[in-house]
Amino acid sequence: QNMAAAVAEGAAKPQSDLSLDLVQTPVRTLAHWFKASNQVLADIPLLQSYIDTRSRYGLKDVEDQQLLAGDGTGQNLLGIVPQATAFNTALLEADDQEIDTIRRAKLQVRIAKYEASAIVLNPVDWARIETLKDSNGRYIIGDPTGQRPQVLWNLPVVDSDAIAEGHFLVGAFDRAAQVFDREDANVQVSTEDGDNFTKNMVTIRAEERIALAVHRPEAFVYGAFA
Repeated sequence: QNMAAAVAEGAAKPQSDLSLDLVQTPVRTLAHWFKASNQVLADIPLLQSYIDTRSRYGLKDVEDQQLLAGDGTGQNLLGIVPQATAFNTALLEADDQEIDTIRRAKLQVRIAKYEASAIVLNPVDWARIETLKDSNGRYIIGDPTGQRPQVLWNLPVVDSDAIAEGHFLVGAFDRAAQVFDREDANVQVSTEDGDNFTKNMVTIRAEERIALAVHRPEAFVYGAFA
């Protein structure tokens, strides 16, 4: 409740009320492991770098899925999409297209007193939007002959497999949610696993620990294209 107002000199200032709820958000471990020969790791430094990069990429991929679409069951995070506010279809006009729908979702975030900072789309939907043409065959959004950032309605567009095709997520990612990195991604190698020592094998483990807090579900709008 925002009661801020212009106040005369010497007059009492108005009091604003801030209502908070105590919410617990779990810290989850994201991890995977695989085996490789000790000789390969020792003889080919380039492959060492490749394995390290791929193992970290695997973590980032599942992190993306968890932060956006985790269902909160078991050891899953409760992602942004399950907590987001449903898109208000009453904001649509009769002739709205996909681009207009996203603009209406941006408006819904603004009505909730927040400024949207990004748009998340499935790669298929973003490709369809980028290839939209006007009646003269000219691209409306995309520019196949040049380089331009992925931007729509002055907001960066992130294409992610974590969003189902035909759906969109618009929100204030910079203010209304927060990721807590309890343990940064790390890759460790060990010979002390099973019969690794006798077979000249190593076990490679990559893991990280994160938590997600969504402070204002109203600041995220999730919906489907008509």
